[in-house]
Amino acid sequence: MKSTATLTLRLDHNLLSYIRERANRHDRSMNGEVLAVFREMETKEKAAGASLATEPAASHAE
Repeated sequence: MKSTATLTLRLDHNLLSYIRERANRHDRSMNGEVLAVFREMETKEKAAGASLATEPAASHAE
Protein backbone atom coordinates (compact mmCIF):
# COMPACT_ATOMS: atom_id res chain seq x y z
CA MET A 1 0.00 0.00 0.00
CA LYS A 2 1.22 3.52 -0.82
CA SER A 3 2.11 5.82 2.00
CA THR A 4 0.48 9.25 1.84
CA ALA A 5 0.63 12.41 3.88
CA THR A 6 -1.94 15.11 4.48
CA LEU A 7 -1.16 18.74 3.69
CA THR A 8 -3.43 21.60 4.69
CA LEU A 9 -3.28 24.69 2.47
CA ARG A 10 -4.71 28.16 2.93
CA LEU A 11 -5.74 29.52 -0.46
CA ASP A 12 -7.42 32.75 -1.39
CA HIS A 13 -10.78 32.38 -3.09
CA ASN A 14 -9.46 33.29 -6.55
CA LEU A 15 -6.81 30.56 -6.48
CA LEU A 16 -9.27 28.03 -5.09
CA SER A 17 -11.70 28.83 -7.92
CA TYR A 18 -8.90 28.50 -10.47
CA ILE A 19 -7.87 25.07 -9.16
CA ARG A 20 -11.50 23.93 -9.12
CA GLU A 21 -12.04 25.08 -12.73
CA ARG A 22 -8.76 23.52 -13.89
CA ALA A 23 -9.64 20.23 -12.19
CA ASN A 24 -13.03 20.22 -13.91
CA ARG A 25 -11.40 20.83 -17.31
CA HIS A 26 -9.10 17.85 -16.74
CA ASP A 27 -11.87 15.67 -15.24
CA ARG A 28 -10.01 15.33 -11.93
CA SER A 29 -10.66 16.03 -8.29
CA MET A 30 -9.00 19.13 -6.89
CA ASN A 31 -6.55 16.89 -5.04
CA GLY A 32 -5.80 15.03 -8.27
CA GLU A 33 -5.21 18.31 -10.08
CA VAL A 34 -2.81 19.61 -7.43
CA LEU A 35 -0.92 16.30 -7.54
CA ALA A 36 -0.73 16.46 -11.34
CA VAL A 37 0.68 20.00 -11.19
CA PHE A 38 3.33 18.99 -8.63
CA ARG A 39 4.28 15.91 -10.67
CA GLU A 40 4.61 18.04 -13.81
CA MET A 41 6.84 20.48 -11.93
CA GLU A 42 8.98 17.61 -10.65
CA THR A 43 9.34 16.13 -14.15
CA LYS A 44 10.33 19.49 -15.67
CA GLU A 45 12.86 20.22 -12.93
CA LYS A 46 14.45 16.78 -13.24
CA ALA A 47 14.61 17.12 -17.03
CA ALA A 48 16.30 20.51 -16.68
CA GLY A 49 18.71 19.13 -14.11
CA ALA A 50 17.44 21.60 -11.52
CA SER A 51 18.05 20.97 -7.86
CA LEU A 52 15.75 22.18 -5.14
CA ALA A 53 18.87 23.13 -3.18
CA THR A 54 19.79 25.71 -5.85
CA GLU A 55 16.32 27.23 -6.25
CA PRO A 56 15.72 30.62 -4.63
CA ALA A 57 13.68 30.55 -1.44
CA ALA A 58 9.93 31.02 -1.88
CA SER A 59 8.52 34.37 -0.88
CA HIS A 60 6.56 34.41 2.34
CA ALA A 61 4.77 37.66 1.52
CA GLU A 62 1.00 37.57 1.83
